[in-house]
Amino acid sequence: MSGLFTKDIVVLDVTSRLISAIVGVKKAQSVFGIKSVVEKSHPGYEDGVFYDLAQTVRTVEEVLSEAMRNTNSHSRRLFIGVPAEFVTVVSKNVSLKFDRRRRIVDDDIDYLFAKGNDFADSAFALINTSAVYYAMDGDDKLYSDIRGFYADGIEACVSYMLAERTFIDTLDAIAKDLGFKDIRYVATNWAECVTLLESNQRESAFVLVDIGYLSSSVSLAQGEGVLDMKSFSVGGGHIAGDICEALEIPFDLAEEAKRSVDINLKYDNDAMLVSQYDEDGNLYEVKSCEAAQIAKGRLDLIAALLKGIIDGFGSAVPSYMPVYLTGEGIASMRGAIKYLSEKVGKELEIVMPKLPGFVKPEDSSKTSLMLIADTLAKRSFGDKIKSIFNGGKR
Repeated sequence: MSGLFTKDIVVLDVTSRLISAIVGVKKAQSVFGIKSVVEKSHPGYEDGVFYDLAQTVRTVEEVLSEAMRNTNSHSRRLFIGVPAEFVTVVSKNVSLKFDRRRRIVDDDIDYLFAKGNDFADSAFALINTSAVYYAMDGDDKLYSDIRGFYADGIEACVSYMLAERTFIDTLDAIAKDLGFKDIRYVATNWAECVTLLESNQRESAFVLVDIGYLSSSVSLAQGEGVLDMKSFSVGGGHIAGDICEALEIPFDLAEEAKRSVDINLKYDNDAMLVSQYDEDGNLYEVKSCEAAQIAKGRLDLIAALLKGIIDGFGSAVPSYMPVYLTGEGIASMRGAIKYLSEKVGKELEIVMPKLPGFVKPEDSSKTSLMLIADTLAKRSFGDKIKSIFNGGKR
């Protein structure tokens, strides 16, 4: 049997700290068996540019090869998550008029999406298309899905996710060298928006903030689509970096201080947070009040960036709109969410995946990609069968 038709789902998650290869299989409704997860750190990226592309390429090769060996998987289909810094979002209203009143079918939706696809920029490639909402016959009523309804015409607010071709070309070359034949790309922020929240939570517009290690994103989303998205090269890792630089201590001790400090507590000036001896017997100490003050400085910057982006969305983000937060950067940092909420002026609510064994905000990207890959794999199989019966043409 061709590797394209195995049950294994192979996903590559690229974040600003880790490259992760995941091999899983769908066992039952909403039940996944994770066969292997291989994660390795890499230098990361800033403003859509990898710090050390050669090292990142080697890391991608290593994690994918190891994950496939661990599971003895023969799958030749690979889903690759594209980080927000390499993605741009275009949302537009697209309409389609029928020659008569009739039942709406899948091909109508496909044609509607294709009609709005007028992107010819050689620097970007369209990777995901989805609807924010639908309408019929010019009515004001909005729908999350209109298949099976009867109408004279349809329209939709369609979300087009485009990825930088340089990212795709780089990852394509690696995946093909490793034997993958069918390589699909998924905007990671889109995957998070449509899998971390229940369908009823997505009926109205919401904001999802992913604060990562060195990079963060803010998505304005609704239904199955993303209306707008912004990213910036600041994350939780910069807090540890600030502590390391300001106090002139080893980075691993700065990371421990970041994990240990509670932003909302008022510490005594002499309260010790963490300490460490180096190989030469030198003692490094971090006071609680120092770590808290330094962390607040970086959180103030993150809050200002978040507020600027959310305010920039304008009237699309009313005061009552929910703002959700995920990612590995600060979600587990004590007091950080409350502090950010106060600075941004909006209550931030943590969301996380519900896949057994992967229920932390730091797992959001990899599990979201796995879930969306399962859905896309089913569509891919259906399209393949349809193309066979249509003489191989679509």
